Amino acid sequence: MNRWSFSAALAAMALAGCGGSGSGAPFGAAATEPAPKNILFFLGDGMGLTTMTAARIYKVGEDGELTMDTLPETAFVKTFSANAQVTDSAPSMSAYMTGVKMNNEVISMSAETSAYDPATLKDYLAGADTACPASGNGKPVTTLLELAKGAGLGTGVITTTRITHATPAATYAHICHRDGENTIAAQMVPGGSGYNSALGDGVDVFMGGGLRHFLPKETTGSSRTDSRDLVAEMKARGYSMAASRSDFDKLPASGKLLGLFTASHMSYD
Repeated sequence: MNRWSFSAALAAMALAGCGGSGSGAPFGAAATEPAPKNILFFLGDGMGLTTMTAARIYKVGEDGELTMDTLPETAFVKTFSANAQVTDSAPSMSAYMTGVKMNNEVISMSAETSAYDPATLKDYLAGADTACPASGNGKPVTTLLELAKGAGLGTGVITTTRITHATPAATYAHICHRDGENTIAAQMVPGGSGYNSALGDGVDVFMGGGLRHFLPKETTGSSRTDSRDLVAEMKARGYSMAASRSDFDKLPASGKLLGLFTASHMSYD
């Protein structure tokens, strides 16, 4: 894909976007129009009806319409968690990606998965590493991105947060606690220790922040607790790396891409 397409997608992700799909026809009914060439899933994190209403009043007034209001179809999806009245991004985005309700803090795992040890009530965490049990605490559930990858489609994840943060991670990772971001990062590296093999030869495009979870602990600013250099590992597996706009502008027009532009979340500017 042309790199300017990625630039436009990143800009759109930064600005906002929230779409739905639905129709009066039964789900699974034969399509009357050609299938789309590409599918973009845009998510405004925490962007519910109250946020949209506030944006509408601010921008165009109570009787006005935002661009999203003019879309021909709209749907509502319940993404609350399985164990709390107030959900967090992990089970919420996982509900979109998997169709499964799960507990708070859990990313794309089965419904019974717990983020904490029921015996001690302590989170399955060791800093930014997880201490999730190897067995007996749920199992991964397939995500939309994994289905797309399995069908031979090009895939990508673009975010203004850390690429290992709960919302983007729910597309490609499986973990019992969202804060294990070092462990999540390792799931991105094709063939590496901890890799999510359901991603085949790897997601084609990753762009966002979160560089600190990819650099060895000896590097200033790293959040890793080991000496793995995940950037080097991904380069060795065919990814081009961009850490700045100038790097991005020099990228080849095709091929796998890892863009990590900040140590943590990206700036709103």
